[in-house]
Amino acid sequence: MNARILNFQEVVNAGRWRPELFIELANEYAASDWPMMALKDLVEESGEAISPLDYPENKVIYIGLENVESVTGEALGLLPVDKQSIRSRSKVFSPGYILYGKLRPYLRKALLVDDSLGQGICSTEFIVVRPRAELIIPSVLRAILVSERVTEQLTRHQTGAALPRISSKDFLAVRVPLPPLEIQKELAERIAKLTAAVNDARKQINAYPNQLEAEVGQALYVQPV
Repeated sequence: MNARILNFQEVVNAGRWRPELFIELANEYAASDWPMMALKDLVEESGEAISPLDYPENKVIYIGLENVESVTGEALGLLPVDKQSIRSRSKVFSPGYILYGKLRPYLRKALLVDDSLGQGICSTEFIVVRPRAELIIPSVLRAILVSERVTEQLTRHQTGAALPRISSKDFLAVRVPLPPLEIQKELAERIAKLTAAVNDARKQINAYPNQLEAEVGQALYVQPV
């Protein structure tokens, strides 16, 4: 059983009453060898936003929630689009930023912007942050954000029934383990190997239809002379 005595001011400051927001679950801070740090101490949130029509180029990379694969964070179907086709104010991102999907956080959508994407704009349904590189490696932080334990914390703070979201304030208050940079580098290498393996597997899957057609053609049909 989890219990805690609250003072009235804590409830007022929180702005809402949900018991789970004030009680740390036993598995939330499951044994870690490393200190726990609030995200607000590890990242800088970017609030920069513009009207798409004010973007300097006619074509722009625009990222919506549908362009980010759950867990893996792969960018899906991204092509430059006419800025006139984007109807709403958008947030600005640059390489090294992480875009975290605040709508339905249980979908575990977080994308690390690399140099291949460059600068662009994204939906306001993302929380845009820049990791403090002297404290945490961006690829490691992205992986932490989509982990089950951190997602459990985030979903506890979501609000709204039909379209649950997490606020920037609650997102930045979430605590995560912070290992030394040497340990982070080892983890980053393992993450890179996993990502490469997934990409190789995806290429094989995409090539399968053509390879299958070729095998069937060679085995069953007369080949042209």
